[in-house]
This record gives sequence, structure tokens and C-alpha cells, in this order.
Amino acid sequence: MNKIFVKITLFFIILTAFFVDAVENSVIPVMETFECIENLPTQKLTKNQFSEIANALEKKEEMIRLVTYNMLFNLYDHNLDEENRWPNRLPRIVELIHEMQPDIINTQELYPTQVQDIVNLIGDDFSFFPGKKDEDGESYGIFYRTDRFELLSSQIDYPLSMVQLKDLKTEKIIHVFNSHMPLSNIEKREANAHKIAQIIEPFAKQTAVIFTGDLNTFPGRFDLKDLPFYDGDYIHRILSKGSLKNSHQESLLGHFGPISTFTNSSTDVKPFQGTGTPGIILDYIYVSKKVTVLTHAVEHGTVDGHFPSDHMPVLIDFLIN
Repeated sequence: MNKIFVKITLFFIILTAFFVDAVENSVIPVMETFECIENLPTQKLTKNQFSEIANALEKKEEMIRLVTYNMLFNLYDHNLDEENRWPNRLPRIVELIHEMQPDIINTQELYPTQVQDIVNLIGDDFSFFPGKKDEDGESYGIFYRTDRFELLSSQIDYPLSMVQLKDLKTEKIIHVFNSHMPLSNIEKREANAHKIAQIIEPFAKQTAVIFTGDLNTFPGRFDLKDLPFYDGDYIHRILSKGSLKNSHQESLLGHFGPISTFTNSSTDVKPFQGTGTPGIILDYIYVSKKVTVLTHAVEHGTVDGHFPSDHMPVLIDFLIN
């Protein structure tokens, strides 16, 4: 009886996914507009800057799109409004994935049943490496498109999940790391940052590397008394003291979308209300020197007026050098 119930529930979720509205306010069309060289405001760029962008865009057919996305666990669905509980969010997440058209998706806060729900809906296009699982079951998983990549190896080294992928289009290799730092334990967050930097550095010195995660970092803005912590800038200095760099600063075409990744409003910290507080960025993508970042964005799209998760996904379009 339980198996029948699960199958029926999944059927209706899939059916709903076909009838949800298209994504509203998506950042993707704007990103892709300026990834065409004829649309660039050349009068606002230096000659060297334009040349660097033009050289990268000549290899646009090799571009890879990576998304990092905290999709929100379903452990506390009972505390959420009905519209924001997992069965209602799942079709919206799938719709947003279709809108973003990623080649790689690094996830946080997915639990086994949620992973299976997503695999059931996008599994024909992606394979999933579950990666590191916390004691409570959360995995720092990585989806990768099977028609674009061959999985060469994978490993788990707390607090990281890693896959080594070969790009079938260019034969180039990339190492993709994913993590989720704790929110409330500030000392553990610093310890994780040191360990992450130590683990990744040997790879980042030699190869194309991307590191992503929900880092739960708040900026060192002591004037903003309502922030829970001020260690964010310090954490980012730890992560970038070696070969890793924040992809936001490395992006040739800059940033698109909100300068925030949590869905609170300007007057309320509760999620699912708006595009967040400018400067409060919890989710990051770091890259090594062998990665050229074309664009960096926060996708603030909604479906039928609702955010698919309490975080907005961060994405980059990049080239492997």
C-alpha cells in the first residue's frame, strides 16, 4: 500500500511539473544577451577589457554552466506555509533547473527522499553523486549532465564532496568540489574553511577547480547590529589565500541579478518573501586559475509568484583553460 501511495504521489508531482507556469523574472535571458559580443557596450569598456572578453567569447561553444543551489531540506516542512512545503516546491525547482539549463548542479540540504524525487524528474539527463552525508542524512551532492561529462573519479573528504569530470566536448578535465558550512557554530565554520583550503589547494595549483557551497557567511559589517555573525570576510580570506578566487570578482562580464542569495524581504528575515538584503551572500562559487569565468549571477526567478527554495541559486558560465 505504501509503495502504491508513493507512486501515485510521484505521478501527481510529475503531472504538476508539466502545468506550472514558466519562470518569472529569470536572470538567464539578460546573461545570455550580454554573452553575445554585438550586445556589449563597447564604449564603456577599455580596449584591453573588451579584447579579453572577445577572446573568451570566441570559445563560447565550449562554455559550461554550473549552478550551486541550497534546495532546503524537508525536515521542518510543518513549520512552513503549505505552498512552501517540499511537494509544492519540487515542481518549481525542476522548472527553474530547466530554465537555467545547467551542466553541473551542486546541491545542499537535500535528503535521500528529496534526491530521489529530483532524480525521478531529471535523471534521464543527469547522473548524481551523493557525496558527503552528514549525521542527519544531508548530502552535498553533485548532478552532472551525462551527455557532456564522463565521471573519472569521485571522493569524499569531510567537509567536501568531489567529482573529477572529463568534458566530452573538449576532452579537458575539471575537479568540482561542494560543501555546506554550519550556520550556528562559528568556530566549526572557521575550522572547515581551513580544511577546505588545505584539501583543495594541491588540486587548484595544477588543475581546473571549482569549489561551491552554502558557506553561511555574513559580511564584517559591525554597523549592522542584526547580523548573527561578522566572520564572513575572514572566512573568504582563508579560502582565497591560495589558488582559489571568488568567481564573482573573476567574472569577465561581471555579475547579474541580486547581490544576495537568501529570500527574505527588506523588512523581515523570514524566507520566501523577496530577493534578500543586498550584501548578504550565503552561497559562493570559487575557481582556480585554469578556469575562465564569463558570467556570474544569482537567479532570482520565481514560478507562479513563488520562490522554489529559501535560497536563490548562484551560477557561472565558464571555460576550462
